[in-house]
Amino acid sequence: MNQMISNRLQQALIAFFVFCALFIVVAYIVDPIIITDGLKLSQATGRYPLVASAFVLLLLLLIGLMIVGIVRRWRWLFWLLLIDFTCSTLQVPAAILQLNGLLPETAPAWYILSRAGVGLLQVALACWMWWIYWHYGVWAMGRKKSVRA
Repeated sequence: MNQMISNRLQQALIAFFVFCALFIVVAYIVDPIIITDGLKLSQATGRYPLVASAFVLLLLLLIGLMIVGIVRRWRWLFWLLLIDFTCSTLQVPAAILQLNGLLPETAPAWYILSRAGVGLLQVALACWMWWIYWHYGVWAMGRKKSVRA
């Protein structure tokens, strides 16, 4: 049972990160200004500046590293993802505030709404990861037995 839960969690997280990688590439191809503005690059460097392209490549490599960590069930990565996904609850109110003009818009509306949707997905994954941790331990591999001296 634990192995099945662990495998499902791994599959869901890998699917999430593949989706994120595709989203980054599509967003960069469709509207590279999102990346170049975030990196504070001038528009004179062309549509796809080398620095922005290298940054996207670096993000894709980082996502690849996280997928390796998920497959290998690195404990520290479980905690990092759990904290990150839990903190993503702030993305939804931030998006609402940006769309209502209470926070400055840093990207087009479609991108703000997409980030809010990804944030909701991260929160759902965080809730599932918390449930798995409480019932089965990290990566659903069982809890370590405490040894008393």
